[in-house]
Amino acid sequence: MPLPTSAATLYFDGNAKELLTFFSIVDQLSAKAGITDKASIKFAMRCADLDEAELWRDIPEYDGNDFEDFANAVLQFYPG
Repeated sequence: MPLPTSAATLYFDGNAKELLTFFSIVDQLSAKAGITDKASIKFAMRCADLDEAELWRDIPEYDGNDFEDFANAVLQFYPG
């Protein structure tokens, strides 16, 4: 996992066109690091713009243990 201060740090700025790629990279990094789905959700939240992360906190899947369910629920906020 890239460190928060790394130039290679993953960041989602709210551009809906980049969301699938963002979640795919989070999933790949998480698998490579061997972290749990719950930790993957937390990682995605830390890499998202503050306004986006606040929106995502409102979905029930945020408190769940399944990254795929979380990502699919978040995708519902972004048409297209």
